[in-house]
Amino acid sequence: MSQGSPGDWAPLYPTPGPPAPPNPFVHELHLSRLQRVKFCLLGALLAPIRVLLAFIVLFLLWPFAWLQVAGLTEEQLQEPITGWRKTVCHNGVLGLSRLLFFLLGFLRIRVRGQRASRLQAPVLVAAPHSTFFDPIVLLPCDLPKVVSRAENLSVPVIGALLRFNQAILVSRHDPASRRRVVEEVRRRATSGGKWPQVLFFPEGTCSNKKALLKFKPGAFIAGVPVQPVLIRYPNSLDTTSWAWRGPGVLKVLWLTASQPCSIVDVEFLPVYRPSPEESRDPTLYANNVQRVMAQALGIPATECEFVGSLPVIVVGRLKVALEPQLWELGRVLRKAGLSPGCVDTEAEPGRSRMISQEEFARQLQLSDPQMVAGAFSYFQQDARGLVDFRDVALALAALDGGRSLEELTRLAFEVSGRWGGRHVEAVLPPPGGLCGVLSPGASG
Repeated sequence: MSQGSPGDWAPLYPTPGPPAPPNPFVHELHLSRLQRVKFCLLGALLAPIRVLLAFIVLFLLWPFAWLQVAGLTEEQLQEPITGWRKTVCHNGVLGLSRLLFFLLGFLRIRVRGQRASRLQAPVLVAAPHSTFFDPIVLLPCDLPKVVSRAENLSVPVIGALLRFNQAILVSRHDPASRRRVVEEVRRRATSGGKWPQVLFFPEGTCSNKKALLKFKPGAFIAGVPVQPVLIRYPNSLDTTSWAWRGPGVLKVLWLTASQPCSIVDVEFLPVYRPSPEESRDPTLYANNVQRVMAQALGIPATECEFVGSLPVIVVGRLKVALEPQLWELGRVLRKAGLSPGCVDTEAEPGRSRMISQEEFARQLQLSDPQMVAGAFSYFQQDARGLVDFRDVALALAALDGGRSLEELTRLAFEVSGRWGGRHVEAVLPPPGGLCGVLSPGASG
């Protein structure tokens, strides 16, 4: 490809269409002064009692979970449990589980639609997956089998519940584990109703409920009909979301337990029966089910997903990874009372402009030496301790949030002045404001 001038690239970036979907990996909880006072009072009085009672019930689940599998061999556990073990232990775990969520504040579980039988839909797919409270969906689904990490077997009580559930276990450290999981899912899904339904959260990680993440194909490999299950938390304040960037586990638990009443809606959509093409292509099947569920929820279906331990978004044939340090830089600048959009980020296209820490402070209007040093450290420095102002310009443009993805991509190539050749790293926010590192010429 010829180098060309920046103007030659204009046709590649048409006028932006609809607004970009929201960032599904970020949950910002803004509390008013009155809400803070309420949470302080209820958090001190209500939350400790609720959490304590919930943990007591959680440990009461252990005897029922242990009794169901006690004395059974591994060969016997390869078949669904029946008889008195199934009746007594299943009903005991189901009742105590409902009590556990009730004590945590989930006083109402509203169910819409009708759950299909295991013959009609051997697989259930639930979304959006937004919190560790989502296992509450197991209750109206009559405790279907789940897929879980093998490492969870060593967790007290949770491990016993997974054995009770006859969960399908996958190990991240065993390359052959995924293949065995696929075979086991296919075996159960095609058992003709012998096994209970298998429940998947196809997004594979939690989001903020504002958009659906890309569905992983595991739930769709068997090519059997699936029933989509929607999870909503229609509360006035979203205390349940546990996203990649936002309140941590303890804060989410404390805030939710401090609410007088939390409501969850579980909706069963009609069974989705795959076409012959979808049965042969699990990725196509997953994408089509994702779109159906997103439409029913009234939120966008995105290409966002987790790769390793980092959230990414697919942009064309590229996967743009989040850059956590950029968020930290934004926090530093906000703390200094600086709006990135007010900084002059003019840079001559194609030319490197190396600046010192002093020039960096002057350009960003920062006076606190400690804050200057902290912000300056987020950029790669050369042997002389200088940084390329083009990197600064792109970071500030991304943090400003006033530019579309196409505009930022164009700016990245304008300030680099080259399409290929030198490896160019441009800080970009994918739709919704995600900030990543895009390497031109790299494949997805």
